[in-house]
Amino acid sequence: MQTKKWASRLSVLTLATAFALTGCGSATNSNSGGSAANAGGTNNAGTANAGGDAAANGAAASGDASGGAPVTIRFNMGDGEVTKEQIDAFNKEHPNIKLVRVDSDYNKLMAQVAANSPDTPDLIRVQGSSEIPFYVSRGLALNLDPYFENSAAFPKDDILDIANVYRFDGTMQGQGPIYGFPKDWSPDYDLWVNKKMFTEAGIPLPSDKEPMTYDEMLDLAKKLTKKQNGKITQYGLVDMFTNGVIANQDLLLHQLASLGEQLYSDKGIELDTPDAKKALQYWVDAVKAPVGPSPLNTETKSFIDLFTQNKSAMMLCGYWFSGLLRTTDSTKNNLDDYMLLPSPMMDGGKRVEAARGASGSIIYSKTKHPKEAWTVFEWFYSGQMADERAKSGWGLPVFQSKMALLPQETAFDKQAYGVVKDDLDYIQVLGYSPFVASQAITSTFDQQFTPVYFDKSTIDDAIGKISKNIADLMQDNKDLTGN
Repeated sequence: MQTKKWASRLSVLTLATAFALTGCGSATNSNSGGSAANAGGTNNAGTANAGGDAAANGAAASGDASGGAPVTIRFNMGDGEVTKEQIDAFNKEHPNIKLVRVDSDYNKLMAQVAANSPDTPDLIRVQGSSEIPFYVSRGLALNLDPYFENSAAFPKDDILDIANVYRFDGTMQGQGPIYGFPKDWSPDYDLWVNKKMFTEAGIPLPSDKEPMTYDEMLDLAKKLTKKQNGKITQYGLVDMFTNGVIANQDLLLHQLASLGEQLYSDKGIELDTPDAKKALQYWVDAVKAPVGPSPLNTETKSFIDLFTQNKSAMMLCGYWFSGLLRTTDSTKNNLDDYMLLPSPMMDGGKRVEAARGASGSIIYSKTKHPKEAWTVFEWFYSGQMADERAKSGWGLPVFQSKMALLPQETAFDKQAYGVVKDDLDYIQVLGYSPFVASQAITSTFDQQFTPVYFDKSTIDDAIGKISKNIADLMQDNKDLTGN
């Protein structure tokens, strides 16, 4: 019963967290739900111009088939990310466009795509880091190279490398045409710590200049975990995306990247290597220690409550969380209790800073109004809208010139700013699979590793089952997309 309860809760929480908060723009960001696991589209997106046939024509033509009446552009974005007042102001300034925000509803979106519905959003909210390869491989994303090349709103020399998560050449993420843009982002493997808990435990605060290793983080987590009458009263560590400390695709990608390795190959997921096995064992050890929530130690509180209510000493989470700390009643008056640290690295590895979300938009490859959709895209992702997001401190801007707009008034602001400023020198795009939705991979990991935590299975057995399942899913999707 406990296992089923965790699996069900974790599945919901993972989706809610991944799509509600990693966008970094607001605590009320809506769920994009965005994988295209069963979306239609049989384009051969293994080519560099996947989904890009409309781009050349759209860059030159207005796409206005309405005889002069305003064309409707549907914008798939949360109401906390673009307000009614902002939309009204846009529509007033652009009488040829009627911009309409639509809620992010994954099932509805996939049904619209499959039915080739005229109501399919023109701009679709996605998680750039984990979803771009999948959307592009299905031919759902418009190639935006011609638009960026002719836009003064996106100076090439001012755009941070994180924007490359929206590039995909059919094989490698981070290369090839660009298919979207982040509205903001965070180095999501950075580590927030509660300084008071370190002091109470008699543990010196870690350096915010040099990253600790994953092993050092786990050792600290063990020391900072408290129990009373056999029940954990304070966790040493919680990961934002899993609301616990369990084996997860994102964490493995980061650990392996630190060692200069990839998680995926053309054959499938590469879990049967010494370093991959070591990374998996790391999280099994973290679960069994225990240092955080897991199927063995279920927790009803969210990672937000655990950290803000002094129930977790450390949290793997991005800069965006500073916005929440500044605005939450229980934390906004004691910000000096918290500090941000660089992402941990593997022993013998290198420092890697990466986003797990980088939420933004693609333009739907079948939009009937590509020029007007691009007008909305430029408005939302650059200029004043980007300035306002940077000033809010709910995420990092994608433009180097806008970094100075981040909050820097208090000691808390300056400390966090200093860390992320250094992070910029270590940005790397992690390689997600273009053929399997992240949700499917998360589900597979949960199903196969939960028995391992309960000593009902082994890591080797879980690796074998996951590898076969992922290989089958990859082949099914390759057959579907013609790759």
